[in-house]
Amino acid sequence: MKLKDPLALRRWRKQKRYTQRELGMLVRRSHTTIYALEAGKLRTISEDLAVAIAARLDVPWDELFVAEEAAPVLSIAAHSDSQLTA
Repeated sequence: MKLKDPLALRRWRKQKRYTQRELGMLVRRSHTTIYALEAGKLRTISEDLAVAIAARLDVPWDELFVAEEAAPVLSIAAHSDSQLTA
């Protein structure tokens, strides 16, 4: 999940009167994780964490987060050494 707006997360947390440490404890993460989200340093998190944060803040998860599609795994064909140096 991708965080839409770090400042919106901060506003919702403050509206609920949680410190970063308290919200972190409620969602079983450290306060540094909450800080990183609010500072825009951590933009992508697991779906479980996004849902837990939204539930603790009593806000629909899609208000704060955007679901990301899993990127397809690309396989790279093996090249012989002669092809790489040519």
